[in-house]
Amino acid sequence: MKGILRFAIAMMAVPFVCGTAFVIGYVILVALTIPQLPPWAQKSVTDWMLDIPQHSETADNGSRPPSSAAGISAVRWAEYVGSKSSVHGMPMKGPIQHWSTWYDKPLLGCVFHDPSYESHSGVDLPVNEGTPIYTTLAGQVVWAAENGPWGNLVVIENDGYQVWLAHLSSIEVSESEVLEYGDLIGLSGNTGNSTGGHLHYGIKHRTEAGSFVWLDPRAYFTEDEIIPIGCSD
Repeated sequence: MKGILRFAIAMMAVPFVCGTAFVIGYVILVALTIPQLPPWAQKSVTDWMLDIPQHSETADNGSRPPSSAAGISAVRWAEYVGSKSSVHGMPMKGPIQHWSTWYDKPLLGCVFHDPSYESHSGVDLPVNEGTPIYTTLAGQVVWAAENGPWGNLVVIENDGYQVWLAHLSSIEVSESEVLEYGDLIGLSGNTGNSTGGHLHYGIKHRTEAGSFVWLDPRAYFTEDEIIPIGCSD
């Protein structure tokens, strides 16, 4: 009987030991790899290897303001170029529900470079989970999966632009799929680094200089398309 008990305990311990060994091995790999890189590249590569959303910085790398530099990302660029490549409008349609109240237009919460954050690379649109989310850019899906702090993430690319739609509860598109403007991409949620139902909406751009920047999404929709409520709610 004691032998069976020991065997059962040993079998239960195997997944834990393997998981621990993997984490330790990965940390060692990061520790050995990063110091071999030039100093200017170490932080960005560290963030990428740990799948941390890239922090906004001060330089715009030749892009039009308002913008901020974007570091290396696990989300690839597919070099996709199609017709109707302009970003515009909102990724959700009114009426929408936030908590128990209905609104005829989407709500605008935390904004680009919001002072409530150390850095904020897009805008947050508070909304209850399960609200349909639509692409604001016709193009190719280059990411449609879970992505660490971003939660369930969909990224659509076209002609040097990417729109990022994060914290989804479900994803309704597949990577490499080509979408038309306004196609459904998923449902809003509370996944990843999120403390309540909302959509994080970001726009990334490849500049003529070949660098990557986050753009302020407010430049791509009008004030009469949203209801500002601030970052606290």
